[in-house]
Amino acid sequence: MPLIPNPVFPVLERVLQYRDQRHDVIAANIANANTPGYRAFDLVLSDALGGGAPLALTRTDPRHIAPEGRSTSFGGQTVASNAPPRLDGNNVSLDSEFIKLTENRIMYQTAFELHDKLKSLSRAARELR
Repeated sequence: MPLIPNPVFPVLERVLQYRDQRHDVIAANIANANTPGYRAFDLVLSDALGGGAPLALTRTDPRHIAPEGRSTSFGGQTVASNAPPRLDGNNVSLDSEFIKLTENRIMYQTAFELHDKLKSLSRAARELR
């Protein structure tokens, strides 16, 4: 039992879930960059990390790579990109996707390190008790 209940841990765990799921969505966009007619998606928070309906990605075309079917309950929501499509109907911009991927990785790493540091501090406080 923690010395002092800390509401930050559940929030950080939800942030990590969100970042992990967003990584999968971005990776699917990159994997389908040359699939004719593919529309890019992103994952956004619909409710500032609050609870929400489970999220499940779906294939909109049989030629698309199938999502793994993972679901989350952190209030995330997939939204279609409004970027203009190329002549083949695909609207994935690799530059944009790699920027999102890098930003997402940095945010995941930051949340993970913060979670790890807080756990270490909590452990140290318990040992001092």
